[in-house]
Amino acid sequence: MNYEFRVVPHSMLPGKQVVECWRNGKFVAGIYPHQDGIRIVSKFMADVSKEIEPAHARGQWLPAALIKLGEKPAF
Repeated sequence: MNYEFRVVPHSMLPGKQVVECWRNGKFVAGIYPHQDGIRIVSKFMADVSKEIEPAHARGQWLPAALIKLGEKPAF
């Protein structure tokens, strides 16, 4: 699968940006600022899990979130 990320102005939050996630030329998710951190929205979100992965540049392990996106809308 071919994923592409685009940074664009947020349509509802003036002065903020959103990261759009496109898969094979189709918009599948958005990532934008939230008062408590970041928000990821997608009608394709199939599962969310927390992991720990290595940060190769620093030689340590860091928390990570894995967002699985299905081929069809989840609802």
